[in-house]
Amino acid sequence: MKYHLARGEEQLGTFNDLDVSAGLREGRFKPTDLCWTEGMPEWLTLRAHLQELNPEDAAVPPPIPETSAITALRAEVRQDQVIRLELASLGQRFAAKVIDLTLIILPLWVVFTMLYDTAFLEETQKLQNDTAAMMSAIQKRAEKLQATGGMQLPLMSLFFYATLIVNGVLLTLRGQTIGKLCLGIQVVSSTSGARAGFTKAVLLRSVLFFILIFALTSSISFGSMGLALLLADAFMIFRKDRRCLHDLVADTLVTRRIR
Repeated sequence: MKYHLARGEEQLGTFNDLDVSAGLREGRFKPTDLCWTEGMPEWLTLRAHLQELNPEDAAVPPPIPETSAITALRAEVRQDQVIRLELASLGQRFAAKVIDLTLIILPLWVVFTMLYDTAFLEETQKLQNDTAAMMSAIQKRAEKLQATGGMQLPLMSLFFYATLIVNGVLLTLRGQTIGKLCLGIQVVSSTSGARAGFTKAVLLRSVLFFILIFALTSSISFGSMGLALLLADAFMIFRKDRRCLHDLVADTLVTRRIR
């Protein structure tokens, strides 16, 4: 006998009587779920229908409780799945980082060398205590370079922002930056081995950690703390699971990507 089941306005599907009985025992179906089969004048709850079929044995067995032992076992199974993933090697991690840093630093270096020639450096040194005047001087310098018709400044700026956007999209969809894509490695969730997603791979692992390091290193009072944090993050790559500090913050792991 085939039963159509629904929960509120959600259609659960069509199941035979054995599937329905097993689902009630396991907790997948609830006594309050609605059911209908051919010959029934209207939809009834599973409890009411069972009472009609067998008034003497209408009790619905309770679902199996989620005990701490079951929860621990499931966590252990998930951890075993993650361990079986092949970790990215130190060489792959390093090469991917070099590619990513090069793509970010190169356009910034070109822009810096264009803006700061010897004369402009001397001018900005006189304005180092006046932030507003410094920013105004930099803006005027950039406008002057653009007015000369040169395309290097806008092209390098476009390249820089395009790299950030592409890396953000790749991390969200594939768990990869451009460097990781070239090396065939990816960022995954350390607990499940599944794709890390935008929150873990981009916000926590990249943006939040960068802001924290930048804020500390640029501070006069906490500069040494920022440097120590940066070194600690780098040297944690030698852990058994090769998780750096930013991986621990984001609950991520870097593995070889299965093709």
